[in-house]
Amino acid sequence: MSKKIYLNKSDSIASAIDKVINAPDEEVVLYIPRGAEAAQDKKDIELLKREVGASGKSIVVESVDDDILERVATSGIRATNPFLGRSKHTVSDIVVVKPRNRAPSPQVKEVKTRESKRKVSKVKVGTTKSAILTPVGSMKKVIAIASVVVGLTAVVTLVAISVPRVSIALTLDKIERGYIGSLRISPSIEESSIDNQMIKLRGVISSKKKNITKSYPATGTDSTGRKARGTITIYNNFGVDSQPLVKATRFVTPDGKIYRLDRDVVVPGAKSEGGSIVPSSIEASVIADQPGEEYNIGPVSKFRIPGFQGSSKYEGFYGESKESISGGSTGEAKVPTDEDLEKARKDAEKSLEDVLKTELLVDMPEGIQVLDGAYQLFIVREQINDVVNKNGEFDITLYGEMKLIGFSETELLEVLGRHFSEEEGKELTNYTAEIDYGAVIIDFETQILESAINLKSEWIEPFNSEEFKERAAGMTENQLKEMVFSTPGISRGEVRMWPFWVNKAPKDTDRISVDAD
Repeated sequence: MSKKIYLNKSDSIASAIDKVINAPDEEVVLYIPRGAEAAQDKKDIELLKREVGASGKSIVVESVDDDILERVATSGIRATNPFLGRSKHTVSDIVVVKPRNRAPSPQVKEVKTRESKRKVSKVKVGTTKSAILTPVGSMKKVIAIASVVVGLTAVVTLVAISVPRVSIALTLDKIERGYIGSLRISPSIEESSIDNQMIKLRGVISSKKKNITKSYPATGTDSTGRKARGTITIYNNFGVDSQPLVKATRFVTPDGKIYRLDRDVVVPGAKSEGGSIVPSSIEASVIADQPGEEYNIGPVSKFRIPGFQGSSKYEGFYGESKESISGGSTGEAKVPTDEDLEKARKDAEKSLEDVLKTELLVDMPEGIQVLDGAYQLFIVREQINDVVNKNGEFDITLYGEMKLIGFSETELLEVLGRHFSEEEGKELTNYTAEIDYGAVIIDFETQILESAINLKSEWIEPFNSEEFKERAAGMTENQLKEMVFSTPGISRGEVRMWPFWVNKAPKDTDRISVDAD
């Protein structure tokens, strides 16, 4: 058996190849509609032949487009028009040879034909009646010819009865519509709508966390030694409001050693549950106030913040180091400069952003659109190991989280379709669309994304080819033409029947093809 596959006009040659190769049958009949994109370039057809051949399948192309049939046939693929055909007639070359008047003789006479010499009956001298020559086996030929004629007649009759086909080519009305306005996307929007030149669209928010460690060359030299570095956890056991802490904020150990934040930090607000405070926390990098090995310390259960001494926050905000703080030394050493550190941060942050963006997009559900700039990287923690290795490099580790807001472009077009349908007073479905989005403004605290939108599009009334074929089954040619021109949304159409004497569409809808453009 062979599988028949129908291409749409907009299908690419890659889509055609994929459909043929993935068909379950070894022999595939590919129907290509008139003016189809996939058959406009002979190189594409040659690519189709090569790829299908490599897959081990065989292919036959059907089309009502003579140009397509010519390109396909000249590329070495069997091509046919399913609605046209030619009859072949068998011609007999039998030659009847009449006897000549010869002198009477009792001998056996012979007659030659193109094919062989045939013996004839003896004729006695003096016979008064004309001699009748009867070739041996001629009756068998007559019977065979008659059988062939009867068989061909039966076949032609069977074809006329059993395989009539109808091809209907339709051109659909297209309505051009444009839209210029604003687009607001948020997961908090429950139902997408259009209001005052603004499209409000349901969105999805995704996030992913990751850390990255990279090494960079240290270009500075410190003759006074190096300061110890490490990471502490800062707790808010004071209140539900967040607390900003600036770079160089001091944290003091129980034995009086001072360590300072190496960048600004915002400690999140605590949670209140049942009248009790549930502490919040954040990790931050600190550096010793002075160089020296004495600042290399083990874990510390509580660092105090001198800046809060004398206020109620002194007991509510504190730090803890769960790992050692190390790297302090005296004497000349290779160290990263402030410029080295800033350059390293920017490069590591860009690398982390690229990795997280790629992983988020790969894991994104099918059909979700993400605009440029619809994402943001948040650095959760930074850890610098400025103890230079033998290659003169120091390490930086960034812990980050990326968030993005996406949306369904299909749902966007559905919203616009409902809007245009109301204005036109009839149901519309999208045919083509070209959308330009403006610069993205995004706020992850409110989870809102906004952008300008400029749409150019074409719309048609919904058309179901299968329903149309069911209505067409059994109709006469005139009835079909009347149905074509009375169906809303169709601007013009053409009906072809095969063979030429057929004047009614078959009841089998598989023998009716509808090509709607």
